[in-house]
Formats: sequence, structure tokens, C-alpha cells
Amino acid sequence: MAAAEKEMVLDDADRLLSLEEVGARLGSGRPFVGRLIRAGLLQALAFRKIKRVPKSELTRFIQDHLGEDLYETLEARERLVKA
Repeated sequence: MAAAEKEMVLDDADRLLSLEEVGARLGSGRPFVGRLIRAGLLQALAFRKIKRVPKSELTRFIQDHLGEDLYETLEARERLVKA
């Protein structure tokens, strides 16, 4: 492995969360989380139709959008994606 490459090791601290779990942590529902993923604001792994969000990705998302109205952020992104 080249020195510039980083090795990522996942453990229980970075477990994969279901969309329902992410929704519960955000105080929203599964459909809202799905919209965040489709808009590219939240990254997820896909296992065919099943999606999972690494806990570290949810933490990053929260840090990046702290203080924002997530509905406004999402609607603005969705307008860009549709354009």
C-alpha cells in the first residue's frame, strides 16, 4: 500500500445504520433520509434496494449542516438536481 493511501478499518463504532435509525437520530422519518441520499447530501451503501449509512457519515453530515434548516437545504439541492 502506498504511503498516501489510508486504510479504513470499520468496527462497531462505525456500524452501518438503517434509514429508520438515521431518521430517528435526526428526528425525522425514513422518507426524509431517502430524499437526503437521493439528493447527494448523505452518502449510503446500497445492498440492492437496502441502504445503510455508516455512523461516521451521519456524524459528518450533522457537522457539515449544523445550524441549517435541513428542509431548506434539501429543497435547494433538489431544485439544483432537477435543473
